Amino acid sequence: MKKIISILFIIFSVFSFSDVVSGKRIQVRGTATKELLPNSAKITLEIITENDNLDKASKENSEILEKYKNLLKKTNTKYEKINSSDYNTSENYWWDTEVQNEGEKEFRTTLTVEAVSIDLNSLKEFMAVLANEKIFSLQRNIGGNHVFKIVEQDKTNKGAYQKAVNKFNELQKKLSARGISSDKIKIAGYNNQEINMEKRTSVKKVKQRVSHTIEVTTRDMKSIGNIINLAHSLKIGSTGYIEYNIDNKQKLEDELYENAYREAAKKAQVMLNKTDLALKKPVTITDNSNGAIRPYYGYYSGNYAVYDEKILKENDQTFINSLSENSIVINPQKVSFSKTVYIEFEMD
Repeated sequence: MKKIISILFIIFSVFSFSDVVSGKRIQVRGTATKELLPNSAKITLEIITENDNLDKASKENSEILEKYKNLLKKTNTKYEKINSSDYNTSENYWWDTEVQNEGEKEFRTTLTVEAVSIDLNSLKEFMAVLANEKIFSLQRNIGGNHVFKIVEQDKTNKGAYQKAVNKFNELQKKLSARGISSDKIKIAGYNNQEINMEKRTSVKKVKQRVSHTIEVTTRDMKSIGNIINLAHSLKIGSTGYIEYNIDNKQKLEDELYENAYREAAKKAQVMLNKTDLALKKPVTITDNSNGAIRPYYGYYSGNYAVYDEKILKENDQTFINSLSENSIVINPQKVSFSKTVYIEFEMD
């Protein structure tokens, strides 16, 4: 018996600390790993269109999707299906600066008019006439005379001057009708200047926005690059990620568990080969794996085709030829999947 225990101690020292012999039981660990390439890939894309009219934005969105499908077919890009995962509309607005009357100029004539010797009895009538002509500023100069201004504007220098003089003449007539002699109203000054009519204003801009998220699934890994390239050429956005998937995940998990069990049983048997002990059925099996096998993601980046409206308006073949200059290749990497179990066997 001492000899058996010594042999077991020597064998145990060779294996990991996780493999334990205790009493009439032995605990061992089994791990199985497989490296696999994905069987399918899913690329998420987003078609965004904006227009002043919602119906037009929706129509443009649909037309881009149809154009995309048509180009996939013409370039023999293989895909399994295109699903719509999200579709929403919204109203976007922002404030922008606009220039009104851009480049326009006018001329402004200012006549300084002096009213001489207006007594207090006539001042009320005098001011009433000015108010009716929308002249509300009246000042008294050093000489004791009343001064006001007539301002007129026109697209030509001559036109502005003529308007100002006409208004002055009309004013004289109206004052005369109120008993104020026209001799008392004189032009004391004249000024003419060019006026810039441009004006910057903040304007609210509103656009109707349509966002359509689609998912393109393919089982041909060689087509991934072209699926993305064509999307970029049509100004269709992408997330930068590809969702890869593996077929028959449950079957693969079952095989990995089975292989992990076999490895553990084989390890236990090797440990007991030089002893008189024999394995019995397992007492406990503990799964130490990190979750189930699920789809996984890969990131992509590169020099994709750039949206060019001019080339897009050419015939499809010319457009397709231009894309070949920016073709990209995306090769998915193998991914390791593993299962680890701890098994405790009884021994005879």
